[in-house]
Amino acid sequence: MTFTTIRAKQMSGSGPHAHGHHGHEQVAHDAAQAGGSQQPYMTADKIFLLFGLITYGIGQSILFIVFPPLVKEIGLSLTQYGFIMSASSLVLALSAMYWGRRSDRVGRKPTLLLGLFGYALGTTGVALALEWGVRGSPEPWVLFAVILLARLVYGGLASAINPAASGYIADTTSRENRARGMALLGMTSGIGTIVGPVLGGALAFVSVIFPMYVAVVLALLAMVMLAVLLKEPQREPAPAGHKNKMLSPLDPRIRAFLFLFFCFWMFFTMIQVIVAFLLADQIGIEGNDKVAQSTASALMAMALWATFFQLVVIQKMNIKPGTMLRLGLPAFALAMGALLIAESLFMVWVSFSLFGIALALSNPGITGGASLMVETHEQGALGGLFSAAPILGMAAGPLLGSTLYQYVAVTAPMQVGLVAFVLLSVFAFRLQVPDK
Repeated sequence: MTFTTIRAKQMSGSGPHAHGHHGHEQVAHDAAQAGGSQQPYMTADKIFLLFGLITYGIGQSILFIVFPPLVKEIGLSLTQYGFIMSASSLVLALSAMYWGRRSDRVGRKPTLLLGLFGYALGTTGVALALEWGVRGSPEPWVLFAVILLARLVYGGLASAINPAASGYIADTTSRENRARGMALLGMTSGIGTIVGPVLGGALAFVSVIFPMYVAVVLALLAMVMLAVLLKEPQREPAPAGHKNKMLSPLDPRIRAFLFLFFCFWMFFTMIQVIVAFLLADQIGIEGNDKVAQSTASALMAMALWATFFQLVVIQKMNIKPGTMLRLGLPAFALAMGALLIAESLFMVWVSFSLFGIALALSNPGITGGASLMVETHEQGALGGLFSAAPILGMAAGPLLGSTLYQYVAVTAPMQVGLVAFVLLSVFAFRLQVPDK
């Protein structure tokens, strides 16, 4: 059956009910992509896109290397630093939902380019403000306001990157390859997490802040490259009745996936913020430098396993979203259990390797499964919601982890996390996840 025949049947009102089979529009979209199955999966456009996303990940990781050590030196308090990061994260989450819907209307490419520009602009503002704090003598409250403003600009504009990118992947992959495409997006964050610290350490001899300028240059290069080489994907226009309709986080098609995504990132962040304390209190590592090195080694093990699974295992085996979920969430429970009984640094490495595998499987399983539940014209809005959910989870995780650790018991975060992910794993096994 040709694409034209399918469109004719849609216009005449024949065929399956829209919501029962993901909509008439989705059928046409899949038919249009049927020929795409003969095309190479890893195309040039995806390579360009992934490079741009890797530069974004590099800049994010460099910020967390450069900014914290300078907080006291430039006269800010830890409370002010925390407020800056929390406020920008909140703006990032709220703006992502707007940019996701916007990319459905104006296109993925212009939204992505705007996001990269905003990321470069906001990062430049923070870098210059830090330079001012280190080299000058600004009033602390003025410097606080300037850095906050730069981070709010960053949050308001850079939040366009992930929704536009996930929408682009949804537009340019077949339903069978959707989860593989989403795994590629997750891979860029892992590569950025690995490359960022290496780049920051290698360039620190120039100045502590210099790596931030390099990150900005990389972002601008990526923006120019994407402006010239990236093509706007073809998409079916939204039906007239859906033109201004928002995709609700309570939509029954996606709310279970959003809940899983929020929980995953809340508990994932909870572990990240307490690992240094665990290494000192539970494993017995002494000295700030050795604790820092051991923490870095655990996070590196996690990033390497996550990247390996996303780049090699998932791409080669083409694991379906439902299978990813049913493997990834139990892997997270195993990681929690391993960390709970860890008495050596080796067991911490084992635990964080399992966290990396869980991350590699769960993220694309959740986002890929959700992407298959909605219509073509809703993919950008979906990307916005799935950009906001982990940010909200990352805001709740540190509070949960520190409270359990300080006021209940050192092992309480792992105990709660283990129980939670056993229950979430059972929930995932009962969840209906389409494979295509």
